[in-house]
Amino acid sequence: MSTAPEHEVLLSDGLLTPQDVAVYRQFLEVSPDADEAAERLGIPPARCAESIGRLTDRGLLSPDGPYRHEALSPGLAALALTASAHVQVHELMRRIDSTRRELGPLGALYEGHRRRELEGTGTELLTDGAAVRHRFAELSAQVRRSVLTVHPTLGSPETLRAARELDRDLLARGVRYRTVLPHTARRQREALHHMTLLGGLGARVRTAAVVPGRLILLDEETAVVPAGAGGAAVLHDPTAVAFLTVIFDHIWEHAEPVGADGPGGPGGAAGHVFEDVEAAVLRHLARGRSDDFIARKLGISTRTMRRYLAGLCEKLGVETRFQLGVAAERLGLLGDLREQDRDA
Repeated sequence: MSTAPEHEVLLSDGLLTPQDVAVYRQFLEVSPDADEAAERLGIPPARCAESIGRLTDRGLLSPDGPYRHEALSPGLAALALTASAHVQVHELMRRIDSTRRELGPLGALYEGHRRRELEGTGTELLTDGAAVRHRFAELSAQVRRSVLTVHPTLGSPETLRAARELDRDLLARGVRYRTVLPHTARRQREALHHMTLLGGLGARVRTAAVVPGRLILLDEETAVVPAGAGGAAVLHDPTAVAFLTVIFDHIWEHAEPVGADGPGGPGGAAGHVFEDVEAAVLRHLARGRSDDFIARKLGISTRTMRRYLAGLCEKLGVETRFQLGVAAERLGLLGDLREQDRDA
């Protein structure tokens, strides 16, 4: 018979076996005699003795003379076995509660310190368009040196007019302003008007075939990026802002100048930019992307994207998307897909 403390038997010996349960039932319902129990169950007396030992350790059997045992209540046995464990649990809970009460005030002190440490380097989350506009107006008023922006799409005429008021104020204060828009903006009346006015105010404007996402950098110290439907995140962490500035510089260097910043006007002599758009369409088609996906990437409507597709088919003298892909590959228009549009 085990001499281990009761709670250790309970916690370490594992579950009773089906044989143990059968032996217990024999003592409970048939006979208190061990030899008779073994015989009725058809098991060797030694194995029956092992079960009797485990049942006795758990307080389910009590010796009642030589080779005889009385079956006891499992409920009472459980209470006896877990009594010391309950005492230990109670003591542990008391210690946990005491430790929490002791260290609780220090937690508030630490969190306050961390908040002060992160002041100016944390992240603000703005959950709706109104909050974004309000916060951006506040941030714009604080800009001293530069504004760098990337816009994959442009808003409504009303949104563009409101944005130009902020831009006009920034440029009047001598803030350096650079922005990148999609090539397709050159063929949108409101967007074209917007780019022309920005250039007239002193901003430098460029366009790119594919603009990966919206990005605004203020004084290269604060970044505003999309976050959820209609929301935005304002980033102040220097490492994150520096990394996003490198991304902007890469986009800017691969973009085509508009107006005084380069040859031709927004929609005029720099017409070769539309070859970039068409090349981007072909590369997306070669990857099997849908019209809707390509339109989102190029910042245009699905209808406009299909006009580009129709124009390409006409140029290459084909009728289907498949024939277009074959013709583009044959003419070498796709280039090396592994090296182009890695983020498309």
